[in-house]
Amino acid sequence: MSRLTTMRTACSALLLLGICSTALAQTYPVKPVRLIIPFPAGAAADTVGRTFASKFAEIWGQQVIADNRGGANTIVGSEIAAKSAPDGYTLFLTSATTQVTNPLLYRKLPYDARKSFQPIALTAEVPFAVVTHPSLPVNSVKELVAYARAHPGELAYASSGSGSSGHLSLEMFKALTGVQMQNVFYKGAALSKIDLAAGRVQVAIDNIPGYLSELTSGTVRMLAVGTKSRLPGWPDIPTLDEAGVKGYESSVWYAMAAPRATAANIVRRINEVAGNALRTPQMQERFKQLHGIPMGGTPEDANRYFAEETQRWRTIIAAAGIKPE
Repeated sequence: MSRLTTMRTACSALLLLGICSTALAQTYPVKPVRLIIPFPAGAAADTVGRTFASKFAEIWGQQVIADNRGGANTIVGSEIAAKSAPDGYTLFLTSATTQVTNPLLYRKLPYDARKSFQPIALTAEVPFAVVTHPSLPVNSVKELVAYARAHPGELAYASSGSGSSGHLSLEMFKALTGVQMQNVFYKGAALSKIDLAAGRVQVAIDNIPGYLSELTSGTVRMLAVGTKSRLPGWPDIPTLDEAGVKGYESSVWYAMAAPRATAANIVRRINEVAGNALRTPQMQERFKQLHGIPMGGTPEDANRYFAEETQRWRTIIAAAGIKPE
C-alpha cells in the first residue's frame, strides 16, 4: 500500500506541475521582462533588440527592458544571460558571434554555446556590404581587388575587434581574392565608422544599418553586398558573388534565446509572440528601413540554423588560417 500511495502522490505532483506550468504560460508575463543585448547601444544588434523589446511590450502589455551588456566580443553579455534564472523573465538576443564564431575562436568561454541557451526564434538577418572611402580610386569590387594587389598591405581595413563579424568577413574576402590589407581593430563599430568616413582607413565590410547616414551623405561608398541576392533598397548594387568574389556570402543574424532550462511552454509562447510580431506591418516596415531581412521559424529551426552556420564558419576560419586563442 505504501508503494501505491507513493506512486499516486508522485502522479498527482506531476499532474499538478503540468497544470501549474500551463497556467504559468497562459498568464506569462506577470512582471517586467529583461532582454539582454550583448552589444553596445547604437549597434545594429541594439536596434534589432530594441525593436523587438518595444513590440513585445506592446503585445504583452508588460514592460520589456533592453539591457545592453556589450564587451569582449559579446562574451560579457552572453555570460550574464547564461547564468540568469531560467524563469522566462530573462531573454537574450544571441547572434552569429555568440553562437557560432566565438566557440570556434576561443579555447575557453564562460558559457557553452550549445548547452547554455535555449533557442526561441531567429529574428532578423542584417546584410553586410563592402564600403570604402570616396578618396580611394575604385568604383567596383574588381577595381578594389586590382588596387589591393597593386598595393599589397597598404590599404587599411577597419573592423570592430579581432574575431568580430567584420573581421571574419574580411578574412573570407582575403581568402577568396588573395589580397592583403592592413587590419585596424577598433573597440566597437562606432569608432571604426568615424575613421572610415574621415578617410583614416579606406575599407570595411560591415553591416549596412550602421552606415546608413554615411551612405546617404556620401562620406562612404558601397561597392557590393554580402547577401545571396541583391537588396530591394539598392537594386543597382551587385552581390560580392556577382562582382567576381565567387562563393562569398556574409551577413550578421540575430536570434531570441533564453537560459537553457526555461520551461518549454514558455519558450513556445515567446516564439509565437515573436512570429506574430514579425508579421505586423510595423515590424516589416522597420526592417525595410534597416534593410534587414526578417527570419522567424520554430525553436527547432533556430537550432538547426545554428548548427549549419557553425559548420560553414568552421570551414571559412580554417581556410583563413585563424587559430583559436
